[in-house]
Amino acid sequence: MAHATRGHRSGTYEIQELLAVDPDALTITYRHAGAYQPQTARLTADSTPAARQLLQAMADSIKVADNGDSDSGWESAKSVINACWYGKIMLAELAALGFDDFADARIDVPVLRALYQPMSSGMRRSACLLLARVVRANHPNGPAVAAALKNTRFSVEDTNPFTYDEAVSDAIEASARGVYLARYTAQRELFQRLGYAVDGRSWLRIPAEEVIDWARTTHPDVCQPDAPQPRVGDTYERQVAWALTHPGMFGYVKHQRRHDRPIRGQWMADLGDALYPDNVTLTAALVLHCLGENSGYNHSVLLEKSVDSLVYLGSQHALERSAKSRNQTQDTRPTRLSSIFTPGGVIETLTGLTRFARHHRRTLLDTDGNHAPVVRRLYVEHCADPTQAKVLDLQRQQSAWRSNPQWDEHWDEATAGPRESVSLRMAALRMVAQARALNEGLHADVHGHSERTKVHYAAHVLPQHVLNKHAVAAQNAFHDDAVASFTVVADATDGPAAELAAVDPDQVMDVEIGVCTSGGNDPESPTQRCALGIVACFTCPNGYRTVDHIPGLLGAVELGDIIERNDPTEWEFGEASRLRFYAQQCLQQFPRMVVENVRRTTDLRPHILTVTGMYMEMRHG
Repeated sequence: MAHATRGHRSGTYEIQELLAVDPDALTITYRHAGAYQPQTARLTADSTPAARQLLQAMADSIKVADNGDSDSGWESAKSVINACWYGKIMLAELAALGFDDFADARIDVPVLRALYQPMSSGMRRSACLLLARVVRANHPNGPAVAAALKNTRFSVEDTNPFTYDEAVSDAIEASARGVYLARYTAQRELFQRLGYAVDGRSWLRIPAEEVIDWARTTHPDVCQPDAPQPRVGDTYERQVAWALTHPGMFGYVKHQRRHDRPIRGQWMADLGDALYPDNVTLTAALVLHCLGENSGYNHSVLLEKSVDSLVYLGSQHALERSAKSRNQTQDTRPTRLSSIFTPGGVIETLTGLTRFARHHRRTLLDTDGNHAPVVRRLYVEHCADPTQAKVLDLQRQQSAWRSNPQWDEHWDEATAGPRESVSLRMAALRMVAQARALNEGLHADVHGHSERTKVHYAAHVLPQHVLNKHAVAAQNAFHDDAVASFTVVADATDGPAAELAAVDPDQVMDVEIGVCTSGGNDPESPTQRCALGIVACFTCPNGYRTVDHIPGLLGAVELGDIIERNDPTEWEFGEASRLRFYAQQCLQQFPRMVVENVRRTTDLRPHILTVTGMYMEMRHG
């Protein structure tokens, strides 16, 4: 997602490299920005020709694929994972209809549309585009069938998403605040006991290298790679020094229970939680990041946050940068830093809390020798093996919510019920934030302005009657400019309008998409009926178009759309595509306001019928 002024920020799961496609195992291996190790997506289906063709189409749809083209728009690994899911459904439907190869000539558009009917409306469009790529590459009449399939229109279906009661969402937020404050306080107290000043938040910006160098200089014996864990009676500084220089002892290992970690004693486990935030801390931060200031961030957008996501606008305000992979956008949002529970406060504090975990994975490099994206990401769980680092997935978030009793210490069971009966769903929390924002109404503020400046702006607003006067004047100016751009044919002195004015009105014939100054006869043989076809009217020297022909031109565009959707053969081999092209180009010569006004106020059906009759007669007559 490049931007002219903001450079490139990788989306959470942005695919960086396509490594392998295995048609026998039906797998696609790739590397994405949310994990350091290559990831493999599997199409769980029988190994049929159709499955292999679908797998190759999925690989070709990836933007960085070697066989990619202008339609290869998949940037996120989630697109590949979702395609494996709905691809399995479509292959099952295809087999139920008696087909196992997309090269079968009996497969037509109705058959293809039936494949994605079991899915929700949100998935059907993606499935349709994937099928179009498959048939274009494998079907005997691939281009025509693909073109017709891609012109399918999809209705939006109402959904019934899961939502939280207000009491439950408040309890989740309060519980997350308690957990996050406890973890924040634990690292703050650790720095205080080491002799650092912890007034304000400057201690969060102390580099991890500085603290680790202190440990190695002051207590070199416990900082050796093979040094054993200090005894319980050892000094606090020596225990912290050992924890700082042995980060792998505290990291997450898949399938390993927390109490099976190679450390002894709860005091050392607490040191590890303070220095290396685990999935519980990160999950609490995600909840606060979503609900803070009613930001309502998408889950994937939250996981993209990194150490450079904040642009400071003083000590109390900042701009928060976000990247959304699916629609390829980068946005900024103003935020306050006055609390550790606002989005800006979460990023600022989490940047400090994760500094030692990020230092542990500092050696991870991409193919260009630069730091891999997971090195700077904030929502990456600390792993014993840094090469296993990846953004916090749903399984680890649910594990944090279910397994840690610290949430219960701040849970209001009297109003929200038992916490065990409540599942953690980020999509539902996002809806809570959006509902809160709507209930509060619009009350935009200017971040960074003093109270005096804000009062000044509020006191010098434009009076309503003055605003209305200028608005009406602006509308009149738009109208006058649009009218002034037209030329009255009878008053023209030069140009095409003057040429048209010089023609005997008895020789002019209206042909719906223009006028013919040869009376409908051949331009080179004036005594013979013209048989060049309606498309030739756009290039004929005897053809002219005025504002009166905008309805006919709009009808020609609509006819082209109808043929493209319903008659792929005529669209591919007939003149409909050229008719639509010329009509669109002519419409662009008129002011857009005028064209849209005609489109909005005119019944185009009789014009479409007239153009259709002319197209059929002059195309086939």
